[in-house]
Amino acid sequence: MTTALMTFNKNPNIGLYGFATNKFVLVGKEVNKKTAKELERIFEVPVYKINIAGTSLIGVFIVGNEDLILVPSITFESELKQLEKLKIKYEVFKTDLTCLGNNIALSEHGALINPEFSDYEIKKIKAFFKVPVRRISIGETETPGSCIVLNKDQALIHRDTATKNIRLIEKILKVKAIPSTINMGVPYVKSGILCNKKGLVIGKNSGPAEVMNAEESLGFIG
Repeated sequence: MTTALMTFNKNPNIGLYGFATNKFVLVGKEVNKKTAKELERIFEVPVYKINIAGTSLIGVFIVGNEDLILVPSITFESELKQLEKLKIKYEVFKTDLTCLGNNIALSEHGALINPEFSDYEIKKIKAFFKVPVRRISIGETETPGSCIVLNKDQALIHRDTATKNIRLIEKILKVKAIPSTINMGVPYVKSGILCNKKGLVIGKNSGPAEVMNAEESLGFIG
């Protein structure tokens, strides 16, 4: 397993621009070819460059797993056709909360979502992924997807997560969670991390303690 510190075009908020699984990685078209090749080496899966809603903010707009991703209804038709060409299964999710990657934290066991999702939208999320779904606020934000990074049965989470919510995260997502920050104090940990079972890429501004916390919480050191 490989850990690397990285920026995308000198931007350490790499999690905003990528979506990683154990079968493929998607990155925004702003990510240069050399960086995409390095990501292929680290993650040991194909890396595809694609925009969503005309932007490179893949991590902000996409949620899902290697079998199915959700994209917002503002996704362009040409972008959907590219996903089809890549043989990546997707569903278009119609909601006003279009930043799906920020608003939903998903594991194979459950999903934690922005409290503003309607009951109907919760039913749709359950139908898409066949997992229990719970509303949650973390710290002072209602965007749990931005606050949680998952890798198998482990998670790195927002430093200000209340104890009761740590218990809820661990129960619903079936993970062991460790609170921390990324990129020298940023609590929205997903903004600075991409990972799968083979590799971990961390925003280059991160300090040694943040790197160690990420490696430990995501299963890269024992």
